[in-house]
Amino acid sequence: MTGILYHEDFINHNTGMGHPERPSRVSSIKSELTKEKYDGKLLWDEPRLATEEEIAYVHAPEYIQRVKETIKKSPANLDSPDTPVSPESWQSALRASGALLTAVDNVLGGKYSNAFCPVRPPGHHSRYSMAMGFCIFNNVAIAARHLKEKHNIHKILIVDFDVHHCNGTEEMLTGDNDIMLFSIHQHPHYPGTGQSSKMYAHSGGILNAPMPPGSDEEDYLKIFNGPLHDHVNMFMPEFVLISAGFDAHRDDPLGDINLDTETFYKMTKIVAGFADIYCDGKIVSTLEGGYDLESLAASSGRHVDALIEVG
Repeated sequence: MTGILYHEDFINHNTGMGHPERPSRVSSIKSELTKEKYDGKLLWDEPRLATEEEIAYVHAPEYIQRVKETIKKSPANLDSPDTPVSPESWQSALRASGALLTAVDNVLGGKYSNAFCPVRPPGHHSRYSMAMGFCIFNNVAIAARHLKEKHNIHKILIVDFDVHHCNGTEEMLTGDNDIMLFSIHQHPHYPGTGQSSKMYAHSGGILNAPMPPGSDEEDYLKIFNGPLHDHVNMFMPEFVLISAGFDAHRDDPLGDINLDTETFYKMTKIVAGFADIYCDGKIVSTLEGGYDLESLAASSGRHVDALIEVG
């Protein structure tokens, strides 16, 4: 079955009234995934906490300490006004990273075929020594390093379809030829990065697909079935990670891309097809953005539907 890594710690991270990255994001997804149609198809599991040593796979030790000290003094902003923290945020952030580690271990151990981690805080903007964009620790980059360090898996594909470029993930993984990072995102848009690519023949690298405002499903699927398909077939991954942001939906307030709910199903099916061919369907997906609750819940549900089908 498809594993769902969920914990109430994801609700407890308090970003304050009016902040778009709010607890109701994950509660709306939980409500969607506990509908009767998912009975017997999902395995809900409690994720562990990541250790500080695991967080240090990709973050500076002094940054980890600063996060801890800032949270002790909270409510406060961590590095920038867009990343507020509360007293519960330390536990929430460790649990979010730990969800991916739990999922990776259990997919490789055969407990579930693939997994989705509806976590918060999200992670793909967090940098080596800086929080930004609602993100504290870079959950997907930590999972990639865990695959290499603990499981001796080196050819890792990361697909990020959040409307914002994964600047933190790119910064951390640039130069690692064993990892292929693909990001499709609106440009120009926050955080202003992601225009250029650097791929290596028959190995990994960074493949960016900056999309102009107003891009739609046809534009996105051309990239998935074209450049992404070609590079993945050269790379041949051993494991697939997805940074699943649903803010490229036409109803989302933080983007100007015109995808609909079914687009996320179609993109996930394409990525799952890569995993099916090259790594026995081994996929772990984690929540990044998505701020309109109705479209977030529905799109997450269709994302999970695709994972169930390939599982």
